[in-house]
Amino acid sequence: MRPHRQAILVLAISLTGGSLGFTTYYGWWIGSDSHRRQVEREMTAFFELPCEVGGISARTFSSRAFEDVVIYLRDRRDRVFFCETAVWHDIERRGEPASKLELLNGVLLLGSDKWQGGDYHQLIQAGLGHDFEALDLDEVTLSGFEIAFSRGPFSLRCRDVSGSVDLSDPEEGVARLNAYVLNGLAVPDGVRIHARFSPSNGVEVSELILSLPEVPLASIGLSETLGGRVSQGRFAGRVQYLDGAGEARPEIWVRGDLVDADLAELTQGLPLGPFEGTFSVNVHAARVCDSVITHFQGRGRIRDLSFDAFAPLLGLDALSGSASFDFDQVDLALGRINRIRATGMVEGISLGQILKRWGNGSASGCLAIRVHNLDVEGDTIRSADIQITAIPPKGEPGTIDRALLLGVAERLFDFSWPTGLPQGLLPERLEYTEFGMRLLVQDNQLRILGTHGPDGDTILTLRVFGKPFGLLKEQSGGIDLGPHIADLLRRIRSYDPALVREWWKARQGE
Repeated sequence: MRPHRQAILVLAISLTGGSLGFTTYYGWWIGSDSHRRQVEREMTAFFELPCEVGGISARTFSSRAFEDVVIYLRDRRDRVFFCETAVWHDIERRGEPASKLELLNGVLLLGSDKWQGGDYHQLIQAGLGHDFEALDLDEVTLSGFEIAFSRGPFSLRCRDVSGSVDLSDPEEGVARLNAYVLNGLAVPDGVRIHARFSPSNGVEVSELILSLPEVPLASIGLSETLGGRVSQGRFAGRVQYLDGAGEARPEIWVRGDLVDADLAELTQGLPLGPFEGTFSVNVHAARVCDSVITHFQGRGRIRDLSFDAFAPLLGLDALSGSASFDFDQVDLALGRINRIRATGMVEGISLGQILKRWGNGSASGCLAIRVHNLDVEGDTIRSADIQITAIPPKGEPGTIDRALLLGVAERLFDFSWPTGLPQGLLPERLEYTEFGMRLLVQDNQLRILGTHGPDGDTILTLRVFGKPFGLLKEQSGGIDLGPHIADLLRRIRSYDPALVREWWKARQGE
């Protein structure tokens, strides 16, 4: 009740019975069932949503307590607000009448799976789209609350929430809250919640920021955002939700430290994903929109990255092997590489699989690749130093079919078998004793160097009739990788993310 209204009532009662009579009447009137029903009608008219109040009592002449306050969606299908006790205080702020509201032990629901698409519009425009400034309400405090927020794929449920909501600016409200239970997980150090919204539009959240101590990644609520279950890894940092302006889609920005995450879970929405491996990274900025990581900046490491997902890009049915990389810099956008700088090791690639696209036949053994340096910017390899070595099967000699060897030598190394010599001079299946090369790249210009032999320029040494024979040697000049990189990027950009996700779901089912 406003001070000037109280003054009039005090004067009237004083003239007819004194202060004791006024106190008794005031307490009776505030707590009466008729007054409760009147408040329910006024709240329902104000919010344009069904409201219930269990009871009202006077705390002081300038404060009233409302018990068991409930606000529903229009058809009473869902409660959007419940509070065990709400205490309204009439106060003065800077010499002007103002109001403060305490909310104790309740639930604020900003969406649920049961809501229809029009429920948000109903809640915000027809329900809570009112001018709270007219009430002189400029501060709301919460204690012991549960807040559930759901928009699109992003879902968040916080319990044991306390803090305040600042409504003093008629253009923008700011909520500063602390929660100690996040999506069912106890967080002893607390989660800081910062939200911006327009008071003239009720609780339409334009920005929501979570500042997190180290917590399991699964607790952040990114499973639906990324298109599937997230169960591995820990995260400390900040998660920011931004509502789309106009027709723009909502987006999520992530910044912080991610440790031992499952790469397949994080990349299941990518056009080429999912990629299998473990992932630890310092995330400078990552943007998620429509269940796809569209931008990523950071640095970190990948361990045991499986090459199976890369086989279609290389025109292969399958590709064995795995890699571990340390990334000094990663700056990616959807379908575009801004910058990658990395070192690492690749092991277990089948020699026969990788050579298959350049010739017919088979080969035994696998490749080991040491990446001393890799620096990629856009569609250009600025620099690279990569050493490749073939390792025979354990306890057996390494072999390669003659037809495959000559096909690879001709297409990759511009080698032609002498026309005056029959190819039958070589056995149909050859034993290699050493196979190694060093790849040096500068601005997409590749040079292939040998690694062994008397002059250190031999790439492939065979054992022919019991004697070593250096067949392939390094060539002068270089190879322009530009057209090959352009073709690879074209393949990447042509992938349909929806089809890839269906493939991954089927694979998980298997």
